Amino acid sequence: MKLNIKKNIIILSLTLSLASCSKMLEVEPRTSLNASEALSTYLGVQSALNGVYGGLRGPIGYTATAGAAAYYGREMVLNPELLADNVRNVNPGTCSCRGATLLVNQASAHLNIWNAAFGVITKANIVLSAVERLSDGTPAQRSAVRAQAYFLRALAYFDLVKTYGYNPNFIQNGFNLGVPLVLDAVDDFTKVTYPKRATVDEVYAQIEKDLQSSIAQFGTAANPTGVPYVATSGAAHALLSRLYLYMGGAKNALAVTEATAALASGVGTFAATPASYLSMWASASKTESIFELQFASTAELPQNPNDNTIQANYQQVLNGSTRVGFGDIVVSNNLLAIYETGDVRRSVMVNYTRSDGEQVIQTNKFSGSKGSFGFDNVPLIRVSEMYLNRAEASARAGNEVQARTDLNVIRNRAGLASIMPTGAALIDAILKERRLELAFEGHRFFDLTRLGKNIPKETIAEIPFTDYRILAPLPLTEIDVNKQLVQNPRY
Repeated sequence: MKLNIKKNIIILSLTLSLASCSKMLEVEPRTSLNASEALSTYLGVQSALNGVYGGLRGPIGYTATAGAAAYYGREMVLNPELLADNVRNVNPGTCSCRGATLLVNQASAHLNIWNAAFGVITKANIVLSAVERLSDGTPAQRSAVRAQAYFLRALAYFDLVKTYGYNPNFIQNGFNLGVPLVLDAVDDFTKVTYPKRATVDEVYAQIEKDLQSSIAQFGTAANPTGVPYVATSGAAHALLSRLYLYMGGAKNALAVTEATAALASGVGTFAATPASYLSMWASASKTESIFELQFASTAELPQNPNDNTIQANYQQVLNGSTRVGFGDIVVSNNLLAIYETGDVRRSVMVNYTRSDGEQVIQTNKFSGSKGSFGFDNVPLIRVSEMYLNRAEASARAGNEVQARTDLNVIRNRAGLASIMPTGAALIDAILKERRLELAFEGHRFFDLTRLGKNIPKETIAEIPFTDYRILAPLPLTEIDVNKQLVQNPRY
């Protein structure tokens, strides 16, 4: 932890210059501010908050490099699909294609979001500390800053605990460690401590607390419209719904409540027809987004966007006579087989003949919708997920009427007829719909692991849930520095 926090402190002034969300916050980033000056004013703290949002793209100190896509800029979207069964490699087993080791779940081939997510947490802590020392800004403005910082910290901790720890309902061999809880700002790296890993339950409890704090700080203020890349009370309710769905059991009733609150918030607009669903994916900002990662300009893309963006991995396209992108990661036969005739979601895919002559099917969810290859905002939470969260949680809590209603909202929008399953068949139908609806958006692996399921694979044997590769390895650099960190089993 020390190296990560030290980097965050050293480059805090750079963080404050990030342009992410600057237009929506109406803050002009200044590269000349030092940390103490920047954090002494409300505008300076708002600018620092921009840096927390910017950290969602990749590691702290985001610059246009390939590694800067190592969070929601690419890895948190792509890798959970590679680790499961929604996608396949072209020429599997013979090429050095991107994601080849992830697709066969090779040892240590996993998500590596530790530094990026803790970068977000460290910066959120700095903002939360600084806002308490402000003498300017209205109480409502300061509350809005707190609310957003709590939400972003909760999101990062949720990503960390589901990547490096087991779901609390499926602890294996008593190994219940999550990740360290670092909740205070550190402005002097000589005072950094070396925290142990908290338990999974402790991390989940902190995420719940942060999201409840976020909702309380947002209060009754109206949610802004047209800026889904800004955290809102609707986004906090939505993420809390997801958290409770992962926790399961008695929390299912709360997952229903929070999904309902998110849907009622007015943040995000349900694409209610097949036509509106298709047009959504061609739009710069996705109408269904309750929260999304914004790329405000091509300067914020990783180095060589033709190689390193989400689109570059999912698609190869013709630009005149030039082929752009790798397109190594294509739709799996396993997934294609479960689409029903007439399902509009099958139309958000394109047939393509690669440069090597192979015929493949590519997802078109990330298609350079902002005008350049790889230039897309990334939806992190969508309205459709809330219907699916509520459907699953309702079914597990015994309210099958509500579950079927929400299930059929999604099916009917896809152009499919209503169905009336009951019992276990209802749960299976909801999980199938969830897979189809959220495919390629980074959910699949975690939807399997939260339920303690084996990981189906297309070209190799399925990965048992008891396999150590369900968890990601902690970075060795962190273990070398912090001797209190316990590595995940068998790494």
